[in-house]
Formats: sequence, structure tokens, C-alpha cells
Amino acid sequence: MKNAPSRLIGFVWLLALGQVQAADPSVLRFYDETNMRHLSLSSEGLGSTTVTVRAASDPGNAGTWVGNGDRNDKSLLFSRIVGEGEDRGTVFLAEISESKVKIDYKPGQREPIDAGINGEYRRTSETKFLQLTKKEFQAANDRLIESLKLATKSWQTSDRPALMLWKAQWPDLRERWMNAAIEKPTLPVDPKVKTAQPTPTDKPAQYWIYLAQATAQAFYFVSALPDPKTGLGWDGEYDDLGGGHVSLRLSKDGKLRVSISSQRINEAEAGTLDATAPADKVMKDKNGDLSAEFTVIDPEITDPSKLPRIRLKKIGRYLQVETEQAQRSAGRGWFDGIYRGSPVPEG
Repeated sequence: MKNAPSRLIGFVWLLALGQVQAADPSVLRFYDETNMRHLSLSSEGLGSTTVTVRAASDPGNAGTWVGNGDRNDKSLLFSRIVGEGEDRGTVFLAEISESKVKIDYKPGQREPIDAGINGEYRRTSETKFLQLTKKEFQAANDRLIESLKLATKSWQTSDRPALMLWKAQWPDLRERWMNAAIEKPTLPVDPKVKTAQPTPTDKPAQYWIYLAQATAQAFYFVSALPDPKTGLGWDGEYDDLGGGHVSLRLSKDGKLRVSISSQRINEAEAGTLDATAPADKVMKDKNGDLSAEFTVIDPEITDPSKLPRIRLKKIGRYLQVETEQAQRSAGRGWFDGIYRGSPVPEG
């Protein structure tokens, strides 16, 4: 039997939870301390139980395995949740007691596939779960600090100004990430009723998981260097720390075709902004630095003062994007930030 957290399949971006909320009494939590894996059993009624496993050995890991099955007292047969018409694959057997859960393959299967969830998990309280998630965030933050120290040496000299800008933008970027991750419930407001504002100590475990995941995206971005084939010109594909993409192509007549997309946490569709910068707005100064600033023409916007504006600046192999009045196209996400370059795909 293999207990390889790195082989978790059936990944779900972030945790398939729409909002940060208080502990649900129908959810039982367990933890595998050896392999740093979280297990939750969620009762869906009539014996139906959802099984969620997330590996935390890499702090802020967003990959989860999610399955479902029917529980019969202390036994639960379950398999991966898949789309309509897909094969659910391997069937697992969970033996459940008050203090632990042990997962193995259902006996008699031919060549069951290891999903990285087999093994033993010990029951953990909500208080302990909260402590573990805070600890995971701290580990992710420590790793980001170390990644930033290494980046000051590993990034090419021409790229380092982009690193400095990214560091300055990180606090605001993290806040944007959390606002996208946490869907705040809409409640009726009674002006006669005063409600206490939550304090940092009120934050539930799910909040700290989202914060760890945002921080993980940050240290992945800082640690990954651009493809060596990335050029210093405009043409290329550019990605930020998660869900943002820019495609640039400079035509022979000097015009710059720009396509920006943003698909952040919990968004089914990407927000997009496509435009062409006129040749006279695509600049190259005496030092060879490239920049462009232009207004996006949108026939649906009749007031010229409300048209989106885009500012682009190449910094080594990175791209800085700044926008104004573009939120209409970005959805719950955003376009602004530092993007890491890669070359135009061949063919």
C-alpha cells in the first residue's frame, strides 16, 4: 500500500467551498500526521457521505481528492466524484471509528489505482484543525520569505526590477486573492441591529487554508524562472501567479495586439479584454525599454471617459500590466500585476 500525498488525483481548485464559514457539525475531521494529509467526512443525509482528502506536506497545496459513497455504520464504500458518464474508477473502503479512519482498496478489485489517499487518519477537533491550518499558513509564509531571498540572486539582473515591483504589490494582491476566494453571504440588514465585526481571532480554519494557498501561489511564482527562450521584445505569452494570462503580438505595421484573461478562484468563466494598441502608442525609449499606453475602444461604452485604459511595460522577461476602468471585463478577478514571460509557441 502506498501513502504518496503527491499522487493525489481528482484535483479541485482551492477546496470547492463557496465561502468561509463556521464549523459544520455534520463534518468529521481527521489528520494523518506522518504524511500531513487532512481528511473530512461530510454527511449528506440518508447514509451518503462525501470524502475529501487534501495533502498539506507542501504548504498551501490546493489539490484535493473528492469522493462519495454510502456509509453503513462503521464502513464506507466510496469512489471518486466524476462528471456525468465518466468511470468512477477504483472503489475504496474506509473503516471508521470514533478515533480514526483507515482507508484501503475494496477487496477483489483488479489493479486498483493508487490515489494517494490510503492509510490511517486520526480524529482531530475543530480547535486542533484550526491550529493546523494556521501552522500551514505560517509554513507557506516562511517559504515565501525564503523564496524572495533566493530570487534576489537567481533572477537575472534585467528581471529584478520586476521582482521589486511584485514585492510591493503582494499585500494588495493577496487581499484581492482572498476577496475572490471568499464569497461573503448576503444577509438582510436591519439598521436597528448592531453586529460585531469579525476580528482576526474569529477567522475560521477555512480562511487560513485560503491564505496559505494564496501564499503558495506567490512562492511558486517567485521560484519559477522564465523559459530561457523568452525574448526581451513584446511577442510572447505571460502568466501571473494564478489565473491571469496575457498574449502579445507585434505586427509589422507597429500595432500591438493584446489579449488579457483573468479566471480566478471559483470563477466558471474567464474575464477577457482584447484590444489593439495603435503604433504611435507603442514606445521604445533610448535605453530599449518597451512601453505602451492606450484606450480600449468598446462600442458598448458610449461615454469616452469610461473607456478602459491599459498600460504595459516590459521589464526584462516580465510584463507589468496596469488598467483603469477595466473591472467590467475582469469579473470577480483582476488584470493588473506582474506577469512572467514565455516564448510564442512554435507552429
